[in-house]
Amino acid sequence: MSSDETQQQASTPEAIARIPPNRGSRLVILSASSGSGHTRAGEALEAAAQNFPGIASVRHVDVLEYASALLGELYAELYKQMVSKTPSLWGWWYDKSDTPWKGEHFRVAMERSQMQPLIECLRADEPDITICTHFLASDIVYYMLQKKQIETRHAVVVTDLHVHAMWLCHQFERYFVPTDESSYYLRQIGFPEDRISVTGIPIHPAFSLPMNRETLRKKYDIDPSLPVVLLSAGTFGMESSIVAIRALMHMQLPAQIVALCGKNDDLLSEVMHVTKTAPAHLKFRALPYTTEMHEWMAISDLFIGKPGGLTLSESMASALPMILLNPIPGQEEINALSILEQGMAVSPTDVVTLPYKVDLLLKEPPRLAGMRDRMKQLAQPRAAYTILESLIGAQPGIT
Repeated sequence: MSSDETQQQASTPEAIARIPPNRGSRLVILSASSGSGHTRAGEALEAAAQNFPGIASVRHVDVLEYASALLGELYAELYKQMVSKTPSLWGWWYDKSDTPWKGEHFRVAMERSQMQPLIECLRADEPDITICTHFLASDIVYYMLQKKQIETRHAVVVTDLHVHAMWLCHQFERYFVPTDESSYYLRQIGFPEDRISVTGIPIHPAFSLPMNRETLRKKYDIDPSLPVVLLSAGTFGMESSIVAIRALMHMQLPAQIVALCGKNDDLLSEVMHVTKTAPAHLKFRALPYTTEMHEWMAISDLFIGKPGGLTLSESMASALPMILLNPIPGQEEINALSILEQGMAVSPTDVVTLPYKVDLLLKEPPRLAGMRDRMKQLAQPRAAYTILESLIGAQPGIT
């Protein structure tokens, strides 16, 4: 970005001055249901904004609900198909498209032509502040600011550890990024330092609350003498999840293994069926969709899952060491490399060696304790509040 382009961005004092005194800010959070992380980040901000001083109203919008069928197919269905069926192709495209500002004019023009209902919605809402947790949303707000179709304070919240080129836009008030390295990257390509905040990725406020591990284990009928291994089965799909479950049945150490199956009833039934033949020293439990993820993470000793930005942030907030399995090429591989480098996770060479990795960590309590300590040092469970505090200039009445 050139110095001339950075000067086009909205002035914070001027934007604040547009809000009538004593009215409070109308906040619109824009996410996209292309992968769950963007939506969960939006939900986290929405939950944190409830009863937040200085906010008169808050609305959370999935922008793909306002997109044409063509764009919805491109950003949601095509993405899901690529990462599940041709992940190497997705990884190739991710790397190929990661050049700042390359092809942005064509992309924004294409998005604008397919997002007229969203543009009309934002015109009608007249938000004082927009927070975008997906680049498609920030592209539209940037276009509307450029054309003077809207007056709003535009904030972008990056939900992966690397700021891919698709996240970049010219006109904004502030970028909220997860790490010092992502902040450094933005500064190196010309973004002004005073408009970048390192806050972490927003996760649900429940992860910032104190939790009693012993009380929760009683609540969920968890044996306090055995370690708990939490498997995010629902994120892997049926076949991969069952392969992982069968592999874990070869563990040598006694443990309780909880398979989170999400809203997939077929997976839930299959896990229950397969684990009927589990050895006696392993206790398996298949769990349907839960809104108490923060509690299950609090009572667990290890988490097996994919390294999405939200999942990593939730695990760090819970000080829950991770075993990374089958990261998607592109953003998840970059996320994985980052937390492996920080000593907060391990990764098996193949699903066949998954039980070996679990046994290895459970045999080394000091190593697990060191991983937990590192996660506590780097966790930012209040990221959603920090973002709102930065924009509103107030603090909620919580700790």
